[in-house]
Parts: sequence; structure tokens; C-alpha cells
Amino acid sequence: MKSFETNEMSTGQIHSYLLHAIAPRPIALVSTIDREGRVNLSPFSFFNLFSANPPVCIFSPARRVRDNTTKHTLENVQEVAECVINIVDHSIVYKVNQASAEYPKGVNEFIEAGLTELASLHIKPPRVAESPVQLECIVKQVIPLGDGAGAGNLVLAEIKTIHFRENLLDEAGKPIQANFDHVARLGGDWYSRVTTQSLFALPKPIEKPLNT
Repeated sequence: MKSFETNEMSTGQIHSYLLHAIAPRPIALVSTIDREGRVNLSPFSFFNLFSANPPVCIFSPARRVRDNTTKHTLENVQEVAECVINIVDHSIVYKVNQASAEYPKGVNEFIEAGLTELASLHIKPPRVAESPVQLECIVKQVIPLGDGAGAGNLVLAEIKTIHFRENLLDEAGKPIQANFDHVARLGGDWYSRVTTQSLFALPKPIEKPLNT
């Protein structure tokens, strides 16, 4: 094994090493709105589900490593405490990548990426019509993890409404995992795709150890 002490590494090195190691990571394509009504759309792979009761997702718009500036998504949720977490599948991944470009404040990434705004039922930010799953959320808390370059900001988003594309559910309303076609982030420019060939089921273990 080759070992590294994080206090002896640059932030850029830590960032690169961890993004390659902690993967695959699901992608939250987050739509927000500022107090002037300007829409923003940006993907985040520092993201996951952390609670079912209440249903809470967390994503982290980190400070930019190169200049320690904050992202428009973070600024928006601090002004209007609402967001939509749009789940990413392979059909939109190239457009999602385009939305990650650093456009000036006020530029609508829906337009730049060629994605379609769809009005939410209960909150101001729009959904991404092409996304297979859309989560309307209320931002309950923002927790800064530091004030230096690369520091994360944990956005605790409570899910209020869940929208599923119809082909993702069977007649009984049960999710069909093979239909999701999920995409996830790896390190650098790398992504991964969950295909039917890469899926496998593993039943929960019995209490008795395997080798006894």
C-alpha cells in the first residue's frame, strides 16, 4: 500500500485522489431560483440519501478549489430555501455535463444545456422534464464545513414530492431497477453507467455466518 497524510497534500491532490476512490457517486442535477426569479441548474456528485423519516437528501456545493468562490446554487438556496433534485440517467448525461459549465450569474443552464423546464407542484424552482425522477425539496439547513478553498456546504433538503417516470414502476407501483439506466460520477472525466448487464441481486444475509 502507498499511504498519504492529508495534511501533507494540496487540496487539489486530495480532491483528485478521493474522487477516484470514493465512487461511483450518484448525481444530483439541482435546480434552484434566486430572489429575483432567475433559475439555475447544476450537477453535484457530492450527494446521497440520508434519511427516510423525514426523507432527506444531502448535496454539497463545495467552494471552488482554484479561487475559493461559492457556487450560484449555494447562493440561491440561501435566498430561496427550495430546490429540485433531478436524478440523472444516461439519456441526459451529456446535457448534464454541459450544465456543469461555469456560466455567469443569471444565465439559465436549462437553455444552455438544451433541457426543458417543467413547473413544480409546490415550490418555485422548476423540474427537469427529461429527468426520470424529480424530487421537490425544502432546504431545511445549510451546514458549512469550512471557509477555505474546497470546503463543502451540506445542503439538507427535505423531500416533499417525488415524481417518477411511468416506465420506472410496475403495475403495482414497485420500482423496476433495470429501467432506471442510472449514471454516476467517478474521478476526473470518468462516468459509469448501470446497465442490465452490470446489475446483480444479493439477498440480505442470514444470521448464521457463511463458513460455519
